[in-house]
Amino acid sequence: MKKILILGGGFGGISTYQRLHKLIHPANIHNIRIELISKTNYFTYSPMLHEVATGAVDREHVVQPLREILTCCGKDFHQADITGIDPKAKIVHTSTGDHSYDILVIALGVEQGFFGTPGAEKYALALKWLPGAVSIRNRIIKSFEMASEMHDKKNKEAMLSYLNFVIVGGGATGTELAGQVSDLIQHEMRQFYGDVPISLSQVSIVHAGTRLLEQLSPRASFEAKKHLYKLGVKTLLRERVVEVTKNGVSLASGKSIASNSVFWTAGTESVLQSLLPKNMLTERGLLLLSPTFQTPAYPEIFGIGDCASITDKQYSYPPLAQAAVQAAELVSKNIIAHISKKPLHKKEYKHKGDIIPIGNGYAIYEKGDFITTGFLAWLLRRIVFLESMFGWGNRIQVLFEWIIGLFLPRDTSEF
Repeated sequence: MKKILILGGGFGGISTYQRLHKLIHPANIHNIRIELISKTNYFTYSPMLHEVATGAVDREHVVQPLREILTCCGKDFHQADITGIDPKAKIVHTSTGDHSYDILVIALGVEQGFFGTPGAEKYALALKWLPGAVSIRNRIIKSFEMASEMHDKKNKEAMLSYLNFVIVGGGATGTELAGQVSDLIQHEMRQFYGDVPISLSQVSIVHAGTRLLEQLSPRASFEAKKHLYKLGVKTLLRERVVEVTKNGVSLASGKSIASNSVFWTAGTESVLQSLLPKNMLTERGLLLLSPTFQTPAYPEIFGIGDCASITDKQYSYPPLAQAAVQAAELVSKNIIAHISKKPLHKKEYKHKGDIIPIGNGYAIYEKGDFITTGFLAWLLRRIVFLESMFGWGNRIQVLFEWIIGLFLPRDTSEF
């Protein structure tokens, strides 16, 4: 019996499991057992976290218990934190015990990076995982409650700090979050907090780059900035946060923004430096892989997703959910080929395009030289979301919630 151990319950890990399951089911002629380790017992549909953070979608509708996904064929699920990996002994150390393997798939993703910015990790809220999205939602609601109190006390300076929302990072996550926060303020908060002067509220994006959405074309960046301007979002480009305090942010230009709500979406960092030998990692701490998604020194170790890096540019895959899903198909086939002592394959990544929703009813879709914006792009994003979710139950729930959301306001109660 060969044991395949998958580390991580995100897009890469779950997709690899599902494809392996299809390859061995039902006869299991390869005599394989699949086990998966994750620090949580649920999968999070991370592309929708910005909607959870603003109440557009309930948190329970973007998560699914892993045991609902990982079914039959002798699978085993372990909820634990990974504390170390010994590639020579083929042992994974966890908070609940050690696990051996014949084949290892590392799909641990990345953590939020703060670039060593003083106070950022302590005072800023990161939109990387579900708890962060819930914290951001609660912070926005609490800020308006406090602004209401400060308005009653006629303390304008304190009120302004509660009405300023600073988003650090102008990539896809930051841009999407800015659009949703602005929509939330201009609709639900305006409706329910009539004593708060909404005109004083400000959503700002602070981005060190020269344009928003730098992974897309300049035209897409222009369209994003133009729509954010219509939503009342202030965009600060070529600007960098040098310190975060409980009262706001200090910028490299010498300016400061008073704010009790700083949301961090800029940069990521690897979780593998403390788990694996340095010679298996890139300078950024990512898992070094060949085009077959194997580590050169240990061919029984495969990597996938944000935590992995293929040095051959022709076969490299970007840190995107769609890339992890594509890679999972190749990784699962190569695992079976490796076990069967057959040749392994390479495959170039095929990009399906990018869709960036900015507020309700508007999105930017770009694929190659083709760009379209507006409601149809936003609707396409919704369809893609539903298709890529795991399980029909979640799809139906989210679709129902979206339909209801067209007629009813978002939930603005704290968790």
